[in-house]
Amino acid sequence: MGRVQDAGIRLAEPRDAFAVAALTLQDDRECGAVAEPGFLDRYADAWLADRARVTFVAEAADGRPLGMVTAAVMTALPSSRRPAYRWLHVSLLFVTADARGVGLGGRLLGTLQQWCMDNGVNRVQLIAAPEARTLYERAGFLPPADDRLEWQVPEDRD
Repeated sequence: MGRVQDAGIRLAEPRDAFAVAALTLQDDRECGAVAEPGFLDRYADAWLADRARVTFVAEAADGRPLGMVTAAVMTALPSSRRPAYRWLHVSLLFVTADARGVGLGGRLLGTLQQWCMDNGVNRVQLIAAPEARTLYERAGFLPPADDRLEWQVPEDRD
């Protein structure tokens, strides 16, 4: 496991599009989803086109992708009551099964948090799977304020 602990973490580049897509596909499969034909191409194309996203990849010394964290950068327009600000919505934090348990997920989160501090991002939000809550809590994530509400489009609408 020594090589996993020494994994490098860097900001993803366009050349990483298929690695990011493959990591996403691995996560989907672990969650029971079945990928439709052409998924890797569609995901890679969408990821490349999304300019309001930040993604970090973790890789072994041989270049094999071991994990990633990807987040959408959201920007609030200025108001007379508050300045404009930016926040992130993490859409996926994933570490391959063979690289889990040595702190790589925490390192990915820490890298993302440092990027936020360096780039004027005020907060990070996410939806945590129950089995991942302790990882996020160790990284300083807390439940949001009680005044937040959410609406979702009903699934059974016609």
